[in-house]
Amino acid sequence: MNKYTINQEEHINRRTFLKGVGAFGISAVLPYSANAADLDYDQIDFDSSIYSSNNAQTIIIYLYGGPSELAGNLTNMTEINTQSQNSYPLNEITATTNHFWEEAGGNTMEFLLSNGKMNLFRTCYRIVDDLKSHGECTSQAQRGKDTDGGAGIIANLASILYHKGAITEPTGSDDIGKSIPFVTMEGESILFREDDLNLNSFLKPVAFGSDSDNPYKRNGWFNSHIMNNDTNTTLGQMMDTMAQSFNPEGKIKEAFDKRAILEKFTDEINELELPPGVVYPENNTFSDRLQLAMKLLIHNPYTKVVSMGSPGLGGWDDHSNAIDNYTDRMQDLMNAIAAAVNHMNVEGRSNINIVVFGEFGRNMNYNNSEGWDHGNNQNVYWFGGSDYMNHLGIVGETEITGTGDNNRLYTRPKNFGQAGESYTFQVFSIAATIYRMYGITNPEILTDNNPPISGLLT
Repeated sequence: MNKYTINQEEHINRRTFLKGVGAFGISAVLPYSANAADLDYDQIDFDSSIYSSNNAQTIIIYLYGGPSELAGNLTNMTEINTQSQNSYPLNEITATTNHFWEEAGGNTMEFLLSNGKMNLFRTCYRIVDDLKSHGECTSQAQRGKDTDGGAGIIANLASILYHKGAITEPTGSDDIGKSIPFVTMEGESILFREDDLNLNSFLKPVAFGSDSDNPYKRNGWFNSHIMNNDTNTTLGQMMDTMAQSFNPEGKIKEAFDKRAILEKFTDEINELELPPGVVYPENNTFSDRLQLAMKLLIHNPYTKVVSMGSPGLGGWDDHSNAIDNYTDRMQDLMNAIAAAVNHMNVEGRSNINIVVFGEFGRNMNYNNSEGWDHGNNQNVYWFGGSDYMNHLGIVGETEITGTGDNNRLYTRPKNFGQAGESYTFQVFSIAATIYRMYGITNPEILTDNNPPISGLLT
Protein backbone atom coordinates (compact mmCIF):
# COMPACT_ATOMS: atom_id res chain seq x y z
CA MET A 1 0.00 0.00 0.00
CA ASN A 2 1.53 3.35 -1.03
CA LYS A 3 1.46 6.42 1.18
CA TYR A 4 -1.56 7.86 -0.65
CA THR A 5 -3.78 4.81 -0.11
CA ILE A 6 -6.19 4.72 2.83
CA ASN A 7 -7.07 1.31 4.15
CA GLN A 8 -10.86 0.79 4.01
CA GLU A 9 -11.03 -0.25 7.67
CA GLU A 10 -9.08 2.84 8.70
CA HIS A 11 -11.42 4.98 6.62
CA ILE A 12 -14.54 3.52 8.25
CA ASN A 13 -13.13 3.92 11.73
CA ARG A 14 -12.12 7.51 11.13
CA ARG A 15 -15.51 8.36 9.63
CA THR A 16 -17.28 6.71 12.55
CA PHE A 17 -15.13 8.67 14.99
CA LEU A 18 -15.85 11.99 13.25
CA LYS A 19 -19.55 11.24 13.20
CA GLY A 20 -19.38 10.44 16.88
CA VAL A 21 -17.87 13.74 17.87
CA GLY A 22 -20.29 15.56 15.59
CA ALA A 23 -17.70 17.02 13.26
CA PHE A 24 -19.67 16.59 10.02
CA GLY A 25 -21.39 19.82 9.16
CA ILE A 26 -19.29 21.69 11.72
CA SER A 27 -15.88 21.65 10.10
CA ALA A 28 -17.47 23.58 7.24
CA VAL A 29 -17.66 26.73 9.37
CA LEU A 30 -13.96 27.04 10.14
CA PRO A 31 -12.84 30.62 10.74
CA TYR A 32 -11.29 32.65 7.94
CA SER A 33 -8.74 35.38 8.54
CA ALA A 34 -8.42 38.54 6.47
CA ASN A 35 -7.82 42.22 7.04
CA ALA A 36 -10.91 44.37 7.44
CA ALA A 37 -12.14 47.40 9.28
CA ASP A 38 -14.84 47.18 11.90
CA LEU A 39 -18.24 48.48 10.90
CA ASP A 40 -19.01 52.03 11.99
CA TYR A 41 -22.44 51.36 13.47
CA ASP A 42 -23.05 55.03 14.21
CA GLN A 43 -22.97 55.74 10.48
CA ILE A 44 -25.43 52.96 9.64
CA ASP A 45 -29.08 54.05 9.73
CA PHE A 46 -31.51 51.39 10.84
CA ASP A 47 -35.31 51.56 10.89
CA SER A 48 -36.70 48.99 13.30
CA SER A 49 -40.23 49.49 11.96
CA ILE A 50 -39.13 48.36 8.47
CA TYR A 51 -37.36 45.36 9.97
CA SER A 52 -40.43 44.38 11.99
CA SER A 53 -43.07 44.99 9.32
CA ASN A 54 -41.12 43.19 6.59
CA ASN A 55 -40.20 40.29 8.89
CA ALA A 56 -38.07 39.19 5.96
CA GLN A 57 -36.61 35.72 5.54
CA THR A 58 -34.29 35.04 2.61
CA ILE A 59 -32.96 32.06 0.69
CA ILE A 60 -29.86 32.88 -1.33
CA ILE A 61 -29.17 30.47 -4.21
CA TYR A 62 -25.74 31.30 -5.54
CA LEU A 63 -24.95 29.63 -8.87
CA TYR A 64 -21.20 29.11 -8.77
CA GLY A 65 -19.48 29.11 -12.14
CA GLY A 66 -21.39 31.93 -13.80
CA PRO A 67 -24.80 30.96 -15.22
CA SER A 68 -25.79 31.86 -18.76
CA GLU A 69 -28.60 34.39 -19.07
CA LEU A 70 -30.18 32.57 -22.03
CA ALA A 71 -32.73 30.64 -19.94
CA GLY A 72 -34.38 33.94 -19.05
CA ASN A 73 -33.44 36.01 -22.09
CA LEU A 74 -33.66 34.87 -25.71
CA THR A 75 -34.61 38.33 -26.99
CA ASN A 76 -31.40 38.70 -29.01
CA MET A 77 -31.20 35.09 -30.17
CA THR A 78 -31.52 35.74 -33.92
CA GLU A 79 -28.64 38.23 -33.91
CA ILE A 80 -26.60 36.03 -31.57
CA ASN A 81 -26.94 33.04 -33.84
CA THR A 82 -26.01 35.09 -36.90
CA GLN A 83 -22.82 36.45 -35.33
CA SER A 84 -21.71 33.36 -33.40
CA GLN A 85 -18.70 31.54 -34.82
CA ASN A 86 -20.79 28.36 -34.65
CA SER A 87 -24.53 28.07 -35.19
CA TYR A 88 -26.73 27.23 -32.24
CA PRO A 89 -28.87 24.06 -32.34
CA LEU A 90 -32.06 26.08 -32.77
CA ASN A 91 -34.19 22.92 -32.79
CA GLU A 92 -33.38 22.70 -29.05
CA ILE A 93 -34.12 26.35 -28.31
CA THR A 94 -37.80 27.27 -28.15
CA ALA A 95 -38.75 30.77 -27.05
CA THR A 96 -41.78 31.26 -24.81
CA THR A 97 -44.06 34.29 -24.90
CA ASN A 98 -41.67 36.37 -22.78
CA HIS A 99 -38.55 35.04 -24.51
CA PHE A 100 -37.66 32.47 -21.88
CA TRP A 101 -35.99 29.25 -23.03
CA GLU A 102 -38.74 26.63 -22.87
CA GLU A 103 -36.37 23.65 -22.63
CA ALA A 104 -34.44 25.40 -19.81
CA GLY A 105 -37.31 25.98 -17.37
CA GLY A 106 -39.07 28.57 -19.49
CA ASN A 107 -42.61 27.30 -18.99
CA THR A 108 -42.11 27.27 -15.22
CA MET A 109 -40.81 30.83 -15.36
CA GLU A 110 -43.86 31.88 -17.39
CA PHE A 111 -46.11 30.36 -14.73
CA LEU A 112 -44.30 32.11 -11.87
CA LEU A 113 -44.23 35.42 -13.75
CA SER A 114 -47.92 35.34 -14.65
CA ASN A 115 -48.83 34.59 -11.03
CA GLY A 116 -46.84 37.55 -9.71
CA LYS A 117 -44.26 35.36 -7.96
CA MET A 118 -41.14 36.19 -9.98
CA ASN A 119 -39.16 39.30 -10.81
CA LEU A 120 -36.49 38.94 -13.49
CA PHE A 121 -33.75 41.52 -13.96
CA ARG A 122 -31.97 41.01 -17.29
CA THR A 123 -29.28 43.68 -16.97
CA CYS A 124 -27.10 43.01 -13.93
CA TYR A 125 -24.04 44.31 -15.74
CA ARG A 126 -20.54 44.44 -14.30
CA ILE A 127 -18.46 47.51 -15.18
CA VAL A 128 -16.12 47.55 -12.15
CA ASP A 129 -13.06 45.28 -12.29
CA ASP A 130 -14.50 43.38 -15.23
CA LEU A 131 -11.97 40.55 -15.03
CA LYS A 132 -14.52 37.74 -15.48
CA SER A 133 -12.58 35.59 -12.99
CA HIS A 134 -14.41 33.19 -10.66
CA GLY A 135 -12.54 33.96 -7.44
CA GLU A 136 -12.52 37.72 -7.55
CA CYS A 137 -16.04 38.06 -8.91
CA THR A 138 -17.48 35.71 -6.28
CA SER A 139 -15.54 37.56 -3.59
CA GLN A 140 -17.07 40.85 -4.68
CA ALA A 141 -20.56 39.46 -5.26
CA GLN A 142 -20.71 37.85 -1.80
CA ARG A 143 -19.11 40.82 -0.01
CA GLY A 144 -21.33 43.27 -1.84
CA LYS A 145 -18.53 45.68 -2.66
CA ASP A 146 -15.52 46.19 -4.89
CA THR A 147 -12.86 44.62 -2.68
CA ASP A 148 -11.01 41.40 -2.03
CA GLY A 149 -11.30 41.91 1.72
CA GLY A 150 -13.96 42.75 4.23
CA ALA A 151 -16.79 40.79 5.75
CA GLY A 152 -19.46 39.04 3.72
CA ILE A 153 -22.97 40.35 3.20
CA ILE A 154 -24.63 38.11 5.79
CA ALA A 155 -21.88 38.54 8.39
CA ASN A 156 -22.33 42.31 8.06
CA LEU A 157 -26.09 41.92 8.33
CA ALA A 158 -25.78 39.76 11.43
CA SER A 159 -23.48 42.22 13.15
CA ILE A 160 -25.62 45.24 12.32
CA LEU A 161 -28.91 43.65 13.39
CA TYR A 162 -27.34 42.60 16.68
CA HIS A 163 -25.84 46.02 17.40
CA LYS A 164 -29.13 47.72 16.53
CA GLY A 165 -31.02 45.41 18.92
CA ALA A 166 -33.11 43.68 16.24
CA ILE A 167 -31.62 40.27 17.07
CA THR A 168 -30.95 39.36 20.69
CA GLU A 169 -28.95 36.58 22.24
CA PRO A 170 -30.80 33.39 23.25
CA THR A 171 -31.01 32.79 26.97
CA GLY A 172 -31.14 29.01 27.23
CA SER A 173 -31.49 25.66 25.52
CA ASP A 174 -35.19 26.30 24.94
CA ASP A 175 -34.15 29.11 22.58
CA ILE A 176 -32.49 26.79 20.08
CA GLY A 177 -34.50 28.27 17.21
CA LYS A 178 -33.38 31.72 18.26
CA SER A 179 -29.77 30.59 18.24
CA ILE A 180 -29.70 29.88 14.48
CA PRO A 181 -30.60 33.11 12.70
CA PHE A 182 -28.20 32.31 9.85
CA VAL A 183 -27.75 28.97 8.08
CA THR A 184 -25.38 27.70 5.43
CA MET A 185 -26.09 24.65 3.30
CA GLU A 186 -22.84 25.03 1.40
CA GLY A 187 -20.21 24.93 4.13
CA GLU A 188 -17.81 27.83 4.27
CA SER A 189 -18.99 30.78 2.20
CA ILE A 190 -17.72 34.32 1.73
CA LEU A 191 -21.26 35.49 2.53
CA PHE A 192 -20.56 34.63 6.18
CA ARG A 193 -16.89 35.61 6.50
CA GLU A 194 -16.38 37.81 9.52
CA ASP A 195 -12.90 39.29 9.18
CA ASP A 196 -12.70 41.68 12.17
CA LEU A 197 -16.37 41.64 13.12
CA ASN A 198 -15.90 39.08 15.92
CA LEU A 199 -19.49 37.89 15.84
CA ASN A 200 -21.09 36.39 18.92
CA SER A 201 -21.40 32.62 18.78
CA PHE A 202 -25.12 32.56 18.02
CA LEU A 203 -24.66 34.92 15.05
CA LYS A 204 -22.28 32.58 13.27
CA PRO A 205 -23.79 30.40 10.56
CA VAL A 206 -25.04 26.96 11.53
CA ALA A 207 -24.23 24.34 8.90
CA PHE A 208 -27.11 22.14 7.79
CA GLY A 209 -26.70 19.16 5.51
CA SER A 210 -27.33 19.72 1.83
CA ASP A 211 -30.26 17.31 2.04
CA SER A 212 -32.28 15.75 4.87
CA ASP A 213 -29.19 14.27 6.51
CA ASN A 214 -28.67 15.48 10.08
CA PRO A 215 -24.97 16.42 10.35
CA TYR A 216 -25.20 16.66 14.15
CA LYS A 217 -26.77 13.26 14.75
CA ARG A 218 -25.02 10.25 16.32
CA ASN A 219 -26.40 6.79 16.12
CA GLY A 220 -27.76 5.40 19.36
CA TRP A 221 -24.69 3.27 20.03
CA PHE A 222 -22.66 6.33 21.03
CA ASN A 223 -25.20 7.31 23.67
CA SER A 224 -25.78 3.80 25.02
CA HIS A 225 -22.26 2.36 25.04
CA ILE A 226 -20.96 2.67 28.63
CA MET A 227 -17.26 3.49 28.90
CA ASN A 228 -17.08 3.86 32.69
CA ASN A 229 -19.31 1.59 34.79
CA ASP A 230 -18.65 3.60 37.96
CA THR A 231 -19.93 6.87 36.49
CA ASN A 232 -22.11 5.43 33.71
CA THR A 233 -20.22 7.68 31.30
CA THR A 234 -21.17 6.90 27.69
CA LEU A 235 -18.92 7.00 24.68
CA GLY A 236 -20.80 10.07 23.44
CA GLN A 237 -20.23 11.92 26.72
CA MET A 238 -16.57 10.98 26.67
CA MET A 239 -16.22 12.31 23.13
CA ASP A 240 -17.92 15.58 24.09
CA THR A 241 -15.48 16.06 26.96
CA MET A 242 -12.49 15.15 24.83
CA ALA A 243 -13.56 17.39 21.97
CA GLN A 244 -13.99 20.40 24.22
CA SER A 245 -10.63 19.72 25.86
CA PHE A 246 -8.72 19.72 22.59
CA ASN A 247 -10.63 22.26 20.52
CA PRO A 248 -9.36 25.84 20.73
CA GLU A 249 -11.73 28.71 21.31
CA GLY A 250 -13.61 29.51 18.12
CA LYS A 251 -16.24 28.18 15.74
CA ILE A 252 -15.62 24.46 16.18
CA LYS A 253 -15.72 24.66 19.97
CA GLU A 254 -18.85 26.80 19.80
CA ALA A 255 -20.50 24.35 17.40
CA PHE A 256 -19.74 21.41 19.70
CA ASP A 257 -21.45 23.29 22.53
CA LYS A 258 -24.65 23.22 20.46
CA ARG A 259 -24.34 19.74 18.98
CA ALA A 260 -26.93 17.98 21.13
CA ILE A 261 -29.63 20.62 20.80
CA LEU A 262 -28.92 21.01 17.09
CA GLU A 263 -29.33 17.26 16.67
CA LYS A 264 -32.80 17.40 18.23
CA PHE A 265 -33.81 20.56 16.38
CA THR A 266 -32.69 19.23 12.97
CA ASP A 267 -34.57 15.97 13.52
CA GLU A 268 -37.72 17.95 14.33
CA ILE A 269 -37.40 19.99 11.13
CA ASN A 270 -36.76 16.90 8.99
CA GLU A 271 -39.78 15.11 10.45
CA LEU A 272 -42.22 17.89 9.58
CA GLU A 273 -44.84 16.74 7.08
CA LEU A 274 -45.44 18.75 3.94
CA PRO A 275 -48.90 20.30 3.81
CA PRO A 276 -51.45 18.90 1.34
CA GLY A 277 -50.84 20.10 -2.19
CA VAL A 278 -47.10 20.66 -1.74
CA VAL A 279 -44.93 18.30 -3.77
CA TYR A 280 -41.24 18.72 -4.48
CA PRO A 281 -39.93 17.07 -7.67
CA GLU A 282 -38.01 13.84 -7.26
CA ASN A 283 -34.54 13.13 -8.66
CA ASN A 284 -33.84 16.85 -8.57
CA THR A 285 -30.55 18.24 -7.25
CA PHE A 286 -32.21 21.31 -5.78
CA SER A 287 -35.36 19.84 -4.23
CA ASP A 288 -34.04 18.44 -0.94
CA ARG A 289 -32.15 21.63 -0.15
CA LEU A 290 -35.07 23.92 -0.90
CA GLN A 291 -37.54 21.73 0.94
CA LEU A 292 -35.37 21.72 4.07
CA ALA A 293 -34.75 25.47 3.79
CA MET A 294 -38.48 26.18 3.45
CA LYS A 295 -39.37 23.94 6.40
CA LEU A 296 -36.76 25.72 8.49
CA LEU A 297 -37.96 29.23 7.62
CA ILE A 298 -41.64 28.41 7.95
CA HIS A 299 -41.31 26.72 11.34
CA ASN A 300 -38.55 28.83 12.84
CA PRO A 301 -39.29 32.57 12.61
CA TYR A 302 -35.87 33.37 14.09
CA THR A 303 -33.97 32.10 11.05
CA LYS A 304 -33.39 35.05 8.74
CA VAL A 305 -31.12 33.84 5.94
CA VAL A 306 -30.33 30.45 4.42
CA SER A 307 -27.59 30.19 1.82
CA MET A 308 -27.11 27.28 -0.54
CA GLY A 309 -24.48 26.68 -3.20
CA SER A 310 -21.79 24.16 -4.16
CA PRO A 311 -21.31 21.30 -4.66
CA GLY A 312 -24.79 20.42 -5.87
CA LEU A 313 -25.58 23.94 -7.00
CA GLY A 314 -22.22 24.51 -8.68
CA GLY A 315 -21.17 23.50 -12.17
CA TRP A 316 -22.49 26.52 -14.10
CA ASP A 317 -19.15 27.09 -15.83
CA ASP A 318 -20.47 25.83 -19.17
CA HIS A 319 -17.45 26.15 -21.46
CA SER A 320 -18.28 22.96 -23.34
CA ASN A 321 -21.21 20.65 -24.14
CA ALA A 322 -23.40 23.33 -22.64
CA ILE A 323 -26.85 22.92 -24.11
CA ASP A 324 -27.95 19.57 -22.64
CA ASN A 325 -26.38 20.10 -19.22
CA TYR A 326 -27.52 23.68 -18.88
CA THR A 327 -31.11 23.08 -19.95
CA ASP A 328 -31.54 20.11 -17.61
CA ARG A 329 -29.99 22.05 -14.72
CA MET A 330 -32.14 25.15 -15.27
CA GLN A 331 -35.27 23.02 -15.62
CA ASP A 332 -34.53 21.30 -12.30
CA LEU A 333 -33.76 24.62 -10.61
CA MET A 334 -36.95 26.33 -11.73
CA ASN A 335 -39.14 23.32 -10.95
CA ALA A 336 -37.71 23.14 -7.42
CA ILE A 337 -38.19 26.88 -6.92
CA ALA A 338 -41.79 26.60 -8.13
CA ALA A 339 -42.38 23.90 -5.50
CA ALA A 340 -40.82 26.12 -2.82
CA VAL A 341 -42.99 29.08 -3.89
CA ASN A 342 -46.07 26.85 -3.73
CA HIS A 343 -44.93 25.71 -0.29
CA MET A 344 -44.78 29.27 1.03
CA ASN A 345 -48.14 30.09 -0.57
CA VAL A 346 -49.91 27.10 0.98
CA GLU A 347 -48.43 28.04 4.35
CA GLY A 348 -49.55 31.64 3.87
CA ARG A 349 -45.98 32.96 4.08
CA SER A 350 -45.48 36.00 1.87
CA ASN A 351 -42.52 37.26 3.91
CA ILE A 352 -40.07 34.73 2.41
CA ASN A 353 -38.02 35.67 -0.64
CA ILE A 354 -35.63 33.65 -2.83
CA VAL A 355 -32.85 35.35 -4.80
CA VAL A 356 -30.82 33.59 -7.52
CA PHE A 357 -27.62 34.96 -9.03
CA GLY A 358 -23.95 34.14 -9.69
CA GLU A 359 -20.58 35.81 -10.06
CA PHE A 360 -21.03 36.82 -13.72
CA GLY A 361 -22.77 35.83 -16.94
CA ARG A 362 -21.58 34.16 -20.14
CA ASN A 363 -20.21 35.08 -23.54
CA MET A 364 -22.94 34.67 -26.19
CA ASN A 365 -20.55 33.11 -28.72
CA TYR A 366 -21.19 29.37 -29.16
CA ASN A 367 -17.58 28.25 -29.12
CA ASN A 368 -15.84 25.32 -30.80
CA SER A 369 -16.44 23.20 -27.68
CA GLU A 370 -20.20 23.85 -27.93
CA GLY A 371 -20.24 26.09 -24.88
CA TRP A 372 -19.89 29.64 -23.62
CA ASP A 373 -16.95 31.44 -22.07
CA HIS A 374 -17.18 34.08 -19.34
CA GLY A 375 -19.23 37.26 -19.74
CA ASN A 376 -20.29 40.21 -17.62
CA ASN A 377 -24.09 40.45 -17.95
CA GLN A 378 -26.33 38.15 -15.94
CA ASN A 379 -29.91 37.61 -14.88
CA VAL A 380 -31.01 38.11 -11.28
CA TYR A 381 -34.18 36.23 -10.33
CA TRP A 382 -36.15 37.25 -7.24
CA PHE A 383 -39.13 35.19 -6.08
CA GLY A 384 -41.80 35.75 -3.41
CA GLY A 385 -41.48 38.37 -0.69
CA SER A 386 -44.74 40.06 -1.68
CA ASP A 387 -45.12 41.61 1.79
CA TYR A 388 -42.38 44.10 0.92
CA MET A 389 -41.52 43.53 -2.77
CA ASN A 390 -43.30 45.04 -5.75
CA HIS A 391 -44.07 42.82 -8.70
CA LEU A 392 -42.06 44.45 -11.47
CA GLY A 393 -42.08 41.47 -13.79
CA ILE A 394 -39.27 41.62 -16.35
CA VAL A 395 -36.88 44.56 -16.04
CA GLY A 396 -34.11 45.47 -18.46
CA GLU A 397 -33.50 45.08 -22.19
CA THR A 398 -30.30 43.89 -23.80
CA GLU A 399 -28.37 44.43 -27.01
CA ILE A 400 -25.45 42.62 -28.63
CA THR A 401 -21.91 43.96 -28.59
CA GLY A 402 -18.79 42.49 -30.20
CA THR A 403 -18.47 39.63 -32.65
CA GLY A 404 -18.09 35.88 -32.51
CA ASP A 405 -15.09 35.63 -34.79
CA ASN A 406 -12.84 36.78 -31.93
CA ASN A 407 -14.96 35.18 -29.19
CA ARG A 408 -16.09 38.58 -27.92
CA LEU A 409 -19.84 38.39 -28.38
CA TYR A 410 -21.72 39.70 -25.35
CA THR A 411 -25.00 41.24 -24.25
CA ARG A 412 -25.17 44.55 -22.44
CA PRO A 413 -27.97 46.95 -21.42
CA LYS A 414 -29.78 48.34 -24.46
CA ASN A 415 -28.51 51.78 -25.55
CA PHE A 416 -25.62 51.34 -23.15
CA GLY A 417 -23.89 54.65 -22.46
CA GLN A 418 -26.44 56.59 -24.53
CA ALA A 419 -29.72 58.38 -24.08
CA GLY A 420 -32.49 55.91 -23.33
CA GLU A 421 -30.17 53.39 -21.71
CA SER A 422 -32.02 50.42 -20.22
CA TYR A 423 -32.11 50.23 -16.44
CA THR A 424 -29.00 48.45 -15.19
CA PHE A 425 -27.21 47.76 -11.93
CA GLN A 426 -24.08 46.01 -10.72
CA VAL A 427 -24.04 42.86 -8.63
CA PHE A 428 -23.38 44.99 -5.51
CA SER A 429 -26.96 46.24 -5.66
CA ILE A 430 -28.15 42.76 -4.67
CA ALA A 431 -26.38 43.27 -1.34
CA ALA A 432 -27.86 46.75 -1.01
CA THR A 433 -31.34 45.33 -1.61
CA ILE A 434 -30.87 42.67 1.06
CA TYR A 435 -29.61 45.23 3.58
CA ARG A 436 -32.53 47.52 2.80
CA MET A 437 -35.21 44.84 3.22
CA TYR A 438 -33.82 44.17 6.72
CA GLY A 439 -34.20 47.81 7.75
CA ILE A 440 -30.83 49.39 6.84
CA THR A 441 -31.92 52.62 5.17
CA ASN A 442 -28.54 53.79 3.86
CA PRO A 443 -27.07 50.53 2.52
CA GLU A 444 -24.96 52.39 -0.03
CA ILE A 445 -22.29 53.01 2.60
CA LEU A 446 -21.77 49.24 2.70
CA THR A 447 -21.84 48.66 -1.07
CA ASP A 448 -19.48 51.25 -2.57
CA ASN A 449 -22.42 53.61 -3.24
CA ASN A 450 -24.40 51.02 -5.20
CA PRO A 451 -28.11 51.48 -4.31
CA PRO A 452 -30.81 48.83 -3.93
CA ILE A 453 -32.46 47.59 -7.12
CA SER A 454 -34.77 50.39 -8.18
CA GLY A 455 -38.46 49.97 -7.40
CA LEU A 456 -38.21 46.42 -6.07
CA LEU A 457 -38.86 47.17 -2.40
CA THR A 458 -42.05 48.87 -1.22
